[in-house]
Amino acid sequence: MKILASSLAIAATVASFPFAAAFGISSGRGLKVTPTSTSKTTTSLFDVSLESRDGHPPIIIPTDADSVEPTIPAVVTGKEADGLIGNVLPLGIRLTGGEKLREDGLTGKGVKVAVIDSGVANWHPNFDRKVVEQVWFRRGGSLSSTPGADHGTHVAGTIHMMAPEAEIYDYRVFGSQGKVGVNRAIAMAIDEAVDMGCDVINMSIQYGAADFSWNQAMRRAKKEGVLIVAAAGNSGDGSITTNENSWPANFESAISVGAISKQDNLPTASFSNTNDQVDYAGVGVNVISYSPKGSFVGKNGTSMASPHVCGFIAALMTKGGMYEDSITGDASLRALLNDKFCIDIGRKGVDNATGLGFLTYLSKEEFEEGFLELPDH
Repeated sequence: MKILASSLAIAATVASFPFAAAFGISSGRGLKVTPTSTSKTTTSLFDVSLESRDGHPPIIIPTDADSVEPTIPAVVTGKEADGLIGNVLPLGIRLTGGEKLREDGLTGKGVKVAVIDSGVANWHPNFDRKVVEQVWFRRGGSLSSTPGADHGTHVAGTIHMMAPEAEIYDYRVFGSQGKVGVNRAIAMAIDEAVDMGCDVINMSIQYGAADFSWNQAMRRAKKEGVLIVAAAGNSGDGSITTNENSWPANFESAISVGAISKQDNLPTASFSNTNDQVDYAGVGVNVISYSPKGSFVGKNGTSMASPHVCGFIAALMTKGGMYEDSITGDASLRALLNDKFCIDIGRKGVDNATGLGFLTYLSKEEFEEGFLELPDH
C-alpha cells in the first residue's frame, strides 16, 4: 500500500466476470472468448424497439466488424433471484449504510457516475430513468441473453441502490465487435467520462497486465479530480500470504476494493485478490442486483464489491450534502473515508486482503446491533 505525505494512497483492482458460460480468470493476457450467438427469442442488442425501451437508444461508435476478442468481466456465479419486492434493499446495501444514507439525505443527487463495463440495461424499471447517457465503443450480443453480458447492469444496479439519485453514464467496452479493441475502448471511455463531467468512475474489470493507455487516461482523470474505484480481482487462492495482481486495480490512481462475505467478522472471500495495493473491502458474495431481464440476480466477485464502494462515495458527494465540500479529489476522499467510515477487519491494521478495512456509513455499534459481529480489534 502506497503512502502519501498526508494520507494512505489507494490503488485499485478489478473483478472479472466471464462473457462466456465457462468461468475463468486470466493471469497474463486477459480473458478471451468466442462471441456467443443470441437465441431466436432474443433480439439483437441494436433492435432499439426492444433493447432500449426507456429513454433514448445508446450512442453507437461507428464500427466495422473486426476479429478482436475482448477481455471481459468474469462472473464467479450467477442465479436468478426473483422475489425481491417492494422497497426492501439487499443486505449488502444495508450493510454499507444505504438506509442511513437515505435518512441523512445523501442520495447522490447532482453526482455523475460512469460505469465502464459490458453495457447497462437502462430499461430495468428500478433504474427510474437514472441511466442518462449510453456510449458503446463495442457491441455484439443481447444484454439479456449473452452469457456474462448482464454484468454491467448488475454493477450499475448496486451503484443505483447505494445512490438512487446519482446519474449513471454507461460506457460499453466489451462485446464481440468494435472498431477499436477492448483495451483502447476502456481508455477512450475513461477520457469520455472525464469530458462529460463524471465525478466517479467504476471499473469492475480484471486484466493480468498493466495497460499503458489505461494508466495515462486514469492519471488524467485523477488530475481533473475524478475518482476511480476498481475491483481487486478474482484470482485469489484464499491465502493472504500470496500476491495476485490485476490492473487497472494496481494503478496508483485507482481505489482497489476486495470482497468480503456477509457473515460475522466479515471474512474475506476466497476468490478475492490479495496484494499491498488493496485499499478497502466491500460486500462481494451473493450480491443481489438488477438483471437485464427486468428481474434480479445474485452474483459473487470483487466486481460486486467495487460498486458498493463506488455508490457509497457517490452518496457522500451529494450536492448540498454534509460532505460535498469535504471531497475535492482522491486525497481528500481517502482522508474522509479513513477518518469516519472505515472499520478494521481481517488482520489488525492494514492487510493485503482488506486494506484499511470495510467501508460503511454505519458506526461499529450500529453495525453490530443491527446486523453482524465484527472483529474485536
